[in-house]
Amino acid sequence: MKRLILIVCLLSSTLVWTACGKPDAPVKKPDPVKPIPEPPAGEDDLTKFTKDDKFTNPVMPGGPDPWVVQKNGIYYYTFTQGSKLVIIETKNVSELASGRRTDVWIPPANQPYSKNVWAPELHEINGKWYFYFAADDGTNANHRMYVLENSSPNPTQGNWVIRGKISDPTNLWAIDGTVLDYKGQLYMLWSGGNAGAPPQNIYIAKMSNPWTITGEKVMIATPNYDWEKKGNPINEGPQVLVNPDGRVFVVYSGSGYWSDGYCLGVLTLKNNGDPMNAGDWTKDPHPAFSMLATSKAYGPGHNGFFKSPDGKEDWIIYHARSVANDGSAGRTPRIQRFTWNADGTPNFGTPTNIDIPQNRPSGETVRYIHPKTNWDIAGFSSEVTANASKRMIDGNTSTFWAAATSSDYPNHYVTVDMGAVSRVNGFIINQKSENSKIKELQIMISNDNNTWENLGTFTLNNFDLRNLYIDLPQRKQFRYFRVVPKSGHVASERQPGLAEVSTFRYKD
Repeated sequence: MKRLILIVCLLSSTLVWTACGKPDAPVKKPDPVKPIPEPPAGEDDLTKFTKDDKFTNPVMPGGPDPWVVQKNGIYYYTFTQGSKLVIIETKNVSELASGRRTDVWIPPANQPYSKNVWAPELHEINGKWYFYFAADDGTNANHRMYVLENSSPNPTQGNWVIRGKISDPTNLWAIDGTVLDYKGQLYMLWSGGNAGAPPQNIYIAKMSNPWTITGEKVMIATPNYDWEKKGNPINEGPQVLVNPDGRVFVVYSGSGYWSDGYCLGVLTLKNNGDPMNAGDWTKDPHPAFSMLATSKAYGPGHNGFFKSPDGKEDWIIYHARSVANDGSAGRTPRIQRFTWNADGTPNFGTPTNIDIPQNRPSGETVRYIHPKTNWDIAGFSSEVTANASKRMIDGNTSTFWAAATSSDYPNHYVTVDMGAVSRVNGFIINQKSENSKIKELQIMISNDNNTWENLGTFTLNNFDLRNLYIDLPQRKQFRYFRVVPKSGHVASERQPGLAEVSTFRYKD
């Protein structure tokens, strides 16, 4: 009987198993996660790296009438674009070429301010942003000053609303408007004349709010020295500068901007003086900052001021040309540190040589660039024999990689083997000169040249050979990286190239 019961139980178990189907297959243990290889010994020996603590002027290939304002660790740069208002954001003014560019306002057609948009300035007043600029309808004699308002905390966001023309009762030709806040009273300073004909003088008037001039203007400067009359007798581009003791100066540009003699002069308001009393202003008889041929600085002028990121240094930004006797040559923005004389007046020194690297502003990011001794190319989509992909990592920006003419977006790529796993905080990209520059570049990383992590697609500015910095949100650790051009600045140029690609890390 016991044997019969055992057989019945076994048969019942078999029927149940058959009715329910096959049992679950044994659970497979997951493959062990491969640990990311550690960087080799010596990776933290930064003496083998190149310390990136210098810069050279100019800080951008173009941009006349430069202006910089700082808020919450971000610098907002603008300049004369002519047809619109542009803001470039950066954390480091010496890296302006890498800044994120935003076209914030394009004037509507058929307005008195539709054309020749000159010398814009961005100011934050009472919690709102104001864009002051000069513009006309296509005729220079009709140049007047205008102002936009934006309530967004970030001037590259929100809506810019035209507040209209800002003028004194005479409503004469006016450009280069700026604002002085003195003892709780707002003032506007600008350069004016008769329909744009010389001479140009500097005027001041009170303001009842950031978009309204109240009362009559007062002339506080007129070109009366020879150094203010090169090309034409002109005083323009007034800029307010306040020293550490609260003393007020106005630094202005003298002579025609197209002349090599274009330079900076200084007006000084006497202590506790009245800005509306012309007699309280004193003009220095000599220029404070002028042409220096050995530095390739011709016609230096139309400046602005800013503090270093840590607030310890004073810096001036200005434009100049690199060639002599050519008023049509491009004016490029340059920066340099200035100091204060014992009497409290500014000491701008002389223009720095554009061929000599300068120390970055104090508090700017310091990077350490990885050596490329063991770097190699691990793969590429195509290349021109004379411009092989290895030229992209040879440390020489005068050579470059170029994709084959038969290739096309988005089928380009180059894979770089760094030779060992490295800690990386970002990339430095150098566009090739002239044509076929990349606009959008995807970067991917790997430790085995097989499994890839996409770091994102980054927009590159259209500048020849400049260091374009890509800072990663967090440090990455990898051996291989792949650059994948996704689009170009010129749609018809389908054969991209790069002059150089580098990686960097921070000290900590």
